This record gives sequence, C-alpha cells and structure tokens, in this order.
Amino acid sequence: MSGGTAESKGTVTPKRYMPPWFNGGGPDGDVVISTRIRLARNLSGYKFPAHASIAEKEEIFDKAAASFRGSSRRKPAYEFEVINVGRIGKLQQHFLVEERVASVSLIKGEGSRGVARDSDGKLSVMINEEDHLRIQGIDSGFRPGELWDMTSKADDSIGGALKYAYSPRLGFLTACPTNSGTGLRVSCLAHLPGLVLTKTVDQVLQGASQMGVSTRGFLGEHSDVLGNIFQLSNRATMGLSEEEFIESTSGTINEIINHERAARERLMKEAKLELGDKICRALGILRNARMLGFAELLNLTSALRLGIGCGLYNESSVGGINMLVMLCMPAHLQVHMSGLDDASCDLDIVRASIARSFFEEKKEKARRLKTPAEKPVKKGRIKKTEPEV
Repeated sequence: MSGGTAESKGTVTPKRYMPPWFNGGGPDGDVVISTRIRLARNLSGYKFPAHASIAEKEEIFDKAAASFRGSSRRKPAYEFEVINVGRIGKLQQHFLVEERVASVSLIKGEGSRGVARDSDGKLSVMINEEDHLRIQGIDSGFRPGELWDMTSKADDSIGGALKYAYSPRLGFLTACPTNSGTGLRVSCLAHLPGLVLTKTVDQVLQGASQMGVSTRGFLGEHSDVLGNIFQLSNRATMGLSEEEFIESTSGTINEIINHERAARERLMKEAKLELGDKICRALGILRNARMLGFAELLNLTSALRLGIGCGLYNESSVGGINMLVMLCMPAHLQVHMSGLDDASCDLDIVRASIARSFFEEKKEKARRLKTPAEKPVKKGRIKKTEPEV
C-alpha cells in the first residue's frame, strides 16, 4: 500500500456490514472465528495515558497521526484512516467497538484518543487507550503466523518514526506490567459448543490455563461468554521472544481445537437426535420470535453454527450467520436502520424482524432447490389409447 493518512473529525460512515475477521473463512474456521495479534507500545518521554494531561494526550495523538502520514524521506508501510473518537458521537464510537477496532476503555477515556485503520480492515492502531499505541492485526480463522508478519511490519514502520519507551532489561515498557517485555498478545475467538455440551469445557480450559492461555468472554476482558464463544489468549508477555510466544500459544490453542472436534464427533455418535432437536428448536425461535435480545441471538445462532459444522443444518453458511449477528449488534442496528432510538425494546423488536426475514429467505431458497422444476407440456396430437378395464 502507499503511505498516507486521512483524519476524520465528523461522523464515521460505515464502509461494510462485514469486517474481514467475521467472514466465516480462514484456516480452522469451523472452530476459530478470528485471530488477533496485538502489540502494546508507548512513546518515550511521555506519561502513560492514565496519568497524562489533556495537552500531553493531544501531543501524543498528533505525533502518532503524523507517523502514519510519513514524510518525504520515509513512507509508512500501510495507509491509515485516523479517527479521533472524541470528535464523533456515542453511536459511532460503539460501532467501532463492535467492529473490534476500538475498545470500551478507549471510548470511555478523555482527551484526544482514537483509532487508525487500514482500508482492508485487517490492521488498526488504538491511540491513547491504556497505552499510547495498541497495534493489532486481525483476520478470520486461525492464522497467528500470517498476522504476526503483518503486525510486526507495521510496528517496525511506526517505530521508525516514533521513539518507543524501551528498557534493555524489561523490554517494551507498558502501563500494565503484565504487558511489558514483548507487549505481545495472541488471541482468538473460538466457538466451543461441543466442549460445553459434553461438559468438558472446564477441564480443557483449566489445562490450557496451566499452559499459559487465559479465557475471556465474547467482548474481551470483564465480559461474559455468549454463544459458546470464548476468547483465548496468552497470559505472559515476558521471558520469551515474540516467535516463541506465538509458537507456544498456537500449540495450546491447536489442542483446544482438537478437543472441540473430538467433542463434536462424540455428540454425533451418542446424542445425534438431541443435537438435531436443539438445532430445530433454535431455528423455530429465530423464525418466529417477535422480540430478540442480542445475547439470546448469539446463543441461538450458536446451535446453528454447530449444526453447520456437524452437517445437520445446511440452509445457511457460517458467513451468513455471522452477517446476521453483525447486523444485529446494537450500534449496527441503529446505524443501518433509520428512525431507531436506543431503547432496548425497539432494538429487540427490529432484531427479531431481521432474524425472521433472514431465516424465511433461507428456508424459501432451500425449498426451491429441493423442488424439481416442472417439465413443460409438449403440444401436439393427442395419442388415443384403449380405456383401462
């Protein structure tokens, strides 16, 4: 990509319904929804955001934005759009959170803070969140090595323009000691309904914890697990190189993927009827509900994801289910549907209406595919036959 940047000061105009990390594809996409590589960085000579003054935050923001633009001598590795979240509305802020380019902590902050994102939607930087910079690469499926290459390249480019806070003994200095050292976080969103239904999820995740992998909810730290979707990430960031952390964490997550697939095979052998019933009940609610909360939508579509993975439901793809989920997130609903306010009742009604339309359309399409086309009647002389006795 060519270097450069554009700073947005007004509203955020959504460019897509579906960010790349949620398109249902990628390696091991039957279990892993997305992978993220994140690097925490701070500028030398400045206080961490929690202790920086409004003037300092503004100076940090301007320096970061300038580093994305480059100069006549240096061109950045990626082209970014820079958004100052302090200058956009609450709805646009939450839209960015749902797209996973901003965090709740970022939008709750004060002073100049924002995000920079590339045109592909795979690379972004949070400015003045917990640290001065949070550089992240995110994409669908399980691909930590590929994302590390992309994120590391961006880190080198930004670090060539800004002086990072670094200690030869401690590594990169961060606001929270648990991020110091490499500043690296490898995480993935994994759909683990097989482990949940076979009641082995606690045992598997406890084993992963002993291997240095922690578990969070669908929306990250301090959030609940919804739709059997778990966020898995490395706990330590110091003591190993970035490549060693990625290899170690990837190995543990691969073990979890194998356990989930084995659990699904067990369900198909021992409880296929019950599993099919669970899928049909979820589908019945989605096709007929008049009010639907977002948490309930995630839990119901979890059954359909499992059905697709086990070959018991084929009226939609995982990408199609993800499209519905993304469109039904609260901020997305309000951005894409005119005339809505933030009343939860209104959103629940509209969400249910969208779900009914989505699944009725899938049902009708499946019916047309199963029904053979009628053969045209040939015109001509009618052949006389003897009457049957």
